[in-house]
Amino acid sequence: MTSSFRIAHISDTHVSPEYNRHNVVKLKNLLAYVVDNKYDHIAITGDITGNGEYGGYRSVRRILKYFNLLDYEKLSVTIGNHDIFGGVHRAEDLFTFGGRCRLRDYEAQVKMFERFFKETFPGKAYKGESVFPFVKIVGPVAFIGLNSISRFHAIWNPVGSNGRIEDNQLEEVERILLHPSIAALKKIVLIHHHFNKYQPHSDSLGTTLYHKFEAQTLKLYGKSRVEELFSKSGVDAVLHGHTHIEGIYSRSGMMFSSAALNPVRDGADIEEPSTDSQLSFNEVSVSDEGLIVVSKRRAAVLPKGTSSRALDWKHHI
Repeated sequence: MTSSFRIAHISDTHVSPEYNRHNVVKLKNLLAYVVDNKYDHIAITGDITGNGEYGGYRSVRRILKYFNLLDYEKLSVTIGNHDIFGGVHRAEDLFTFGGRCRLRDYEAQVKMFERFFKETFPGKAYKGESVFPFVKIVGPVAFIGLNSISRFHAIWNPVGSNGRIEDNQLEEVERILLHPSIAALKKIVLIHHHFNKYQPHSDSLGTTLYHKFEAQTLKLYGKSRVEELFSKSGVDAVLHGHTHIEGIYSRSGMMFSSAALNPVRDGADIEEPSTDSQLSFNEVSVSDEGLIVVSKRRAAVLPKGTSSRALDWKHHI
């Protein structure tokens, strides 16, 4: 029987003690399933907190510590726009959020993220240098983590959710990807922003128009250049979040996994549909032969003392 190295891909957990307390329970349930099913590694691709606040980071860290996941070998994380700029949680926030983004200390927020998850990052040679981009080798995989969050700009990034990878980071990424030490490994990029077209489904005209507007604030500037770099450097898979739309797709010879901490709402393809008892994540497995399989997973979270299970749809590369 062929063995495999299995990665649980989670994203956009949006934990906030003030605004999203229910996400604490969902994250605990999902991690309990992943740990119980003995995944080799967990990747969380940004928007780990809902508002980029100290309390949110502390809550997530406590959860990870409880499951013994604050470990280089067990967990990799990358940063999302909510981890830096926060988000809109109340109607009145719509009128003030842009100003809040402008006043956020970008560098301080990145440092707080790095500090709370420090056990998961490789060391850097110089004190004060950001951990991004990073490369870490775990099993047959070289994980490459990027910060894709653009700095605030009144025109190009007015609400903090657009992305851009700065030139110095891209140059280091290229050096990392082409380094001979990882040539024989599977290269998996962890990034928050998406590469496919943002196409949320809605039967409502008003919601559809809103999503068209929202799409203008969910961009990755320079996406073609980044994708070309990944492709020519032999990247095998890219794991991301950001859109809150779970999916698996391919571009330029690479597999892409999009994940979000969503309850399963459509019961058409599952045996026991329940919005409260099933959560979404993706599984990325690497076989001994080097085959990468990406599967949609539905973690069935059942009462304490019972076993859980998941359903899957597999895609191969």
